Amino acid sequence: MAMAVVTGLLGWGQGALAQDIKLGMIAGLSGFGASYGASMQQGVEMAIKEINDAGGINGRKLVEDVADDASDPAQSVLAMQRLVNDHVDIVVGGWGSSMVLANMEVAERAGMPYIVVGASNPRITTKRNKWTFRILTNDNGHAVQLADLAVQTLHMKRIAVINDSNDYGVGARDIFIARLKELDESPVDVESYGSNDKDFTAQLSHIAAANPDGIALMGTLPAVPAILNQARDQGIDARFFGPAGLSNEAMITLAPEASQHTIATAYFHEDLDPQAKAWADKYTAMFKNAAQAPRPSQAVSAYRGVYMAADCLKKVGTDKDKVRLCLKDWHGHFFGLPPADLHFDDTNQLVVPVVIEEVQGKGFAVFKPAH
Repeated sequence: MAMAVVTGLLGWGQGALAQDIKLGMIAGLSGFGASYGASMQQGVEMAIKEINDAGGINGRKLVEDVADDASDPAQSVLAMQRLVNDHVDIVVGGWGSSMVLANMEVAERAGMPYIVVGASNPRITTKRNKWTFRILTNDNGHAVQLADLAVQTLHMKRIAVINDSNDYGVGARDIFIARLKELDESPVDVESYGSNDKDFTAQLSHIAAANPDGIALMGTLPAVPAILNQARDQGIDARFFGPAGLSNEAMITLAPEASQHTIATAYFHEDLDPQAKAWADKYTAMFKNAAQAPRPSQAVSAYRGVYMAADCLKKVGTDKDKVRLCLKDWHGHFFGLPPADLHFDDTNQLVVPVVIEEVQGKGFAVFKPAH
């Protein structure tokens, strides 16, 4: 997608610069989601630099207005309102389902085009949406695939579940368990925890007593690597698997042994096509000395979102209703995913496939089931 859009950008007008186009970026750059927010910020910065280096948007410079929502729903409402008050032309970002479910209401009331790149609860995209668009698969796609994988491919018979008690974890858990029941399976144990918890001894003791052969982990950093490490310390050797919250290179850094062979769904893998590999190499080189280590799997959705925004801003200008209609009609392909004609459905949810990957050594590899 990026290469195709960049090619188009090269032909854009090079005349005198008009007023800058303002892109709002909202995410948790502090709080428990800071690891994800920092990576998303890198993806936004990389895309904006490329676009401006290629001449901007019809000769106009694209500038960023960053709003840190502190990974907190109430703060996220205020952060989105601040972007609206700053008269940004479009917003890209949104990490964490609880934050997006709160801040999207501000965008909807204000008539602000909003491209969500980091939250997957199904309630984010409904037919009442007018201004909010999501470019990654929702929890239905992730959790159903994980249940099918566990039962039909890995032939697990005793599956435990541990989930964050926030909107992301609960949503993924409920869909996963419902799909298990459709497959004539039920979890042997279900446990939950708080996003900021650090000690998971009680939950893991209950899971150990259930003797699972697989554990569905519905959560994000910082809890995920701590859960993995503590589980192995308790002697639990069941295989962990979970949705894209686990697809974060920091999980491997923080749990290098305990995370091995963990399976996760993902929005990108550099081995799927040459363009993905070229992008990952460029991104890693660009941020190799940054305070936040480069994490391609977390930065790529924000990068894609900026290019999607730029594509419509180029075509229709900054009239917000025209941008909204342009997004609804958007079609394309994302590098680093299986080939598909991507498009939005009637809830403004992009119909997009996911990758299934597993931890091997110091990184993620595309999952290939044993035969």
